[in-house]
Amino acid sequence: MAFYRSKGLNLHYEVAGAGPTVLLVHGFTNFGLVWGPQIAALAYSGYRVIVPDLAGHGLSAPVEAVTDVPALASDMVALLDVLGIGRVAVCGLSLGGMVAQQMAVDHPQRVAALVVADSRADNSGMQPMVERWIAEFEGPGGPLGRLDKTYPMLLNEAYRSSVSGQATLDLWRLVLLQVTGRSLASVAQGMLGFDVTAGLPTVDAPTLVISGEEDRLIPPALSRRSAELIRGARFEIIPEAGHISSLDSAAAFNQLLLAFLADPAVASRLTNTIG
Repeated sequence: MAFYRSKGLNLHYEVAGAGPTVLLVHGFTNFGLVWGPQIAALAYSGYRVIVPDLAGHGLSAPVEAVTDVPALASDMVALLDVLGIGRVAVCGLSLGGMVAQQMAVDHPQRVAALVVADSRADNSGMQPMVERWIAEFEGPGGPLGRLDKTYPMLLNEAYRSSVSGQATLDLWRLVLLQVTGRSLASVAQGMLGFDVTAGLPTVDAPTLVISGEEDRLIPPALSRRSAELIRGARFEIIPEAGHISSLDSAAAFNQLLLAFLADPAVASRLTNTIG
């Protein structure tokens, strides 16, 4: 278990494997090790994998003040600095996809390649939903109550009804017992101002945008917008996948991710991430 300091907070991360570096950034209310299927696939395919817990999530320190997406992106850069890593391939899902896009816009010299999964380019129109989230986080049920309400929206039915799906829910509940509702509300509030639509046309990193066909939280049309704004970006839809497509459709997700990283145009940019 490893921690680093950013903005006075102790933030958790884990590292696995060796080779060109891939940074995996989880979604809202989630935690780094939810990338388990990708950690194994990447490590055994010759990559070094970094999986942080975002501020206010998992084993990272809670946050009290409003914490926006640029702040979360700067935490990722601070982690790379601590590890002495220049450029990485960044793969983020949902909130993690927002963080990944923000990194590509604000810190382009640190992003060798970009994968944006089940995410969006801006949060316009999100205020009513986020206000409901905040009320739930600070209400009697807290983070666990919100998870129970939203879990059916996050993963497809086949995965939710499987043994793996139940294990994921049990683990997520265990992690959320250590996370305060106030902390998640602070991050939710910070998400409202997210908008990289003006910056995405400047991104020159090779980019793959992935969307789950059955994503009810961020439908494919919203994810596609990022691909349309980034020059040369590929857009792929995973059939029957839900919002957390990396979990409920891990095999298809991994196939897309590994093929993208192995593309010569991407692999050549990752050579200086080895160290």
